[in-house]
Amino acid sequence: MKLILWKFMYNKELKITKQVAKEAGEFLRKEFLLWKRGNARYKKHMELVTWVDEKANKIILSKLKKHFPKYAILSEESGLQDKPSDYSWVVDPLDGTTNFTIHHPLFATSISLFYKNEVVMAVSYLPVLKEMYWASKDGGVYKNNEKIHVSSKSALRESIISYNHGQGRINTKKSFRIFEHFQQKALKCRNFHCTSMQTAMVAAGHIDGYAVSGAKLWDVAAGMLFIKEAGGIVTDWKNKPWTKNSKTIVATNKTMHKIYLRELKKLKLA
Repeated sequence: MKLILWKFMYNKELKITKQVAKEAGEFLRKEFLLWKRGNARYKKHMELVTWVDEKANKIILSKLKKHFPKYAILSEESGLQDKPSDYSWVVDPLDGTTNFTIHHPLFATSISLFYKNEVVMAVSYLPVLKEMYWASKDGGVYKNNEKIHVSSKSALRESIISYNHGQGRINTKKSFRIFEHFQQKALKCRNFHCTSMQTAMVAAGHIDGYAVSGAKLWDVAAGMLFIKEAGGIVTDWKNKPWTKNSKTIVATNKTMHKIYLRELKKLKLA
C-alpha cells in the first residue's frame, strides 16, 4: 500500500512540472536557433549567463509559484526563495549554457522537488532532442513515455563513464585526473557539459557511470533520482549514500559501482 501511495502522491506536481519544463524548453529551443554568440555575459567564476537563462527561469518560477505558493524554491539564476515548508523546488532553467551559446544542441531544463532532504520528483527536458526524462519516488523513471533502466555492463574495459567538474581549480584538476585515468581504463570517458543529460544517460543505460566533484544541487538533483529509480546506485566517492550536501558523486549501475569506486580510490582525490 505504501508503494502505491508514493507512486501517485506527486501526480499534480509531476503534471505541472512536465508542462512548465516543456514550455521553458521550447522557448529555449526557439531562441537557440536564432542565437548569436556575442550575446552572453559572465557571472561569478567566469560562468556564462544569458537573458534566455533568466527568461526561462521566470517562465518556470511563475508557474510553480502559481500552483504551489507555499513551496520554497532554489534556482541557479535567482537563488533561494525560502518558505516555512517541507517542500522545496530546485531549478536549473538552462543546464548547459555554454553549449547553448556556441550552438551546441546538448542543453536541458531541469526541475526537482524535495520533501525535506530527499528528492521525490524530477523532470529534465532536452528541447532540441525533444527528450523528457521524469520520475517520482518509487514510481520508476521514464524517457518520454518509455520506462528506462541502467545498463547491465559489468566490465570496466567495456564501460563508458561520463564526468563533469564543479567550480574552482581544485575541482577542475580532479576532473582532468578522472578523464586521464578512465580514458585508459574504460572504453571511453566523456564530458558532454550538460549534467542533466549525462545523469539521464546513465539512467537510460546509454552510458554506465557518472562522476563529479563540486557540483551544485540544481545540476545533479534530478539525475540522482533518475538513476536510483532506474536501478542504479548513487553515492559519494567514499561510498556514503548521496545527499543534497554531498561534495562528490559516483553514480552507476549496480555491477559497476564497486569497480568505479575502486578506480577512484586509486586516484586519491576524495
